[in-house]
Amino acid sequence: MKKFSILSLFVVIVGILVCVSSAYLLSTAILSANIFQNNSSASFDKQIVYAISMDKSETKESLSDKIKELQSQNGAGYIYESENFFYVIASLYENQNDAEKVKSNLETSGVSAEILKIELSEIKIKGNFSAERKEILNKCLRADFDTFKVLYDVAISLDTNVFDKTKAKLQCNNIFSNHISTKTNFQTFFKEDLNNETFKKINENLLSTENILSNLISEVFQNPNQTFSSLIKLSYCQILLK
Repeated sequence: MKKFSILSLFVVIVGILVCVSSAYLLSTAILSANIFQNNSSASFDKQIVYAISMDKSETKESLSDKIKELQSQNGAGYIYESENFFYVIASLYENQNDAEKVKSNLETSGVSAEILKIELSEIKIKGNFSAERKEILNKCLRADFDTFKVLYDVAISLDTNVFDKTKAKLQCNNIFSNHISTKTNFQTFFKEDLNNETFKKINENLLSTENILSNLISEVFQNPNQTFSSLIKLSYCQILLK
């Protein structure tokens, strides 16, 4: 009876060890599968932005005076084309309520405006990326949208006197430097992939954004009366809607 008890105890212990080992192997396999899945693709989710349009026309040329007027009043003066019309955009908003408030304030002042809903398409790139390469690629795919958001904050701070022009320019310089870092990391980690059409387009987009930000910090104005606040808004419109 004593031998049977010892044998039974041994069998129970072995059984427990087998269960623990199996559970460990199973959890490791699941974790490994999740890591692979997480690193298998990079993406940018679909986004919606809301534009305040101050005028529209079937021809771009007829809006030139409106553009100059708007840019002298801190508006972007960006021309956005949609469904055979050209719209003069004053600014973009991530939140619809913010756009509605601006539209309401304009109408209270006797100025008519229209809100345009603009969809930014989802981007997904499949591949077996390391965690580091995936992080860099995700940052590149989000670069335009993230740059829009930080430039928007600078423009708002300038318009509300939280920043003076000097502080706003310093912030824009930092944004430019951060973008250069993003572009450089991409070109370093994806150097061998730049002949691939997908990665080539990402690189070209990063270079285009760099050029727009360079014009911003160099204060390349579109007309003599354009304000720096207008130039910031124009820049993030150009970056996001290009």
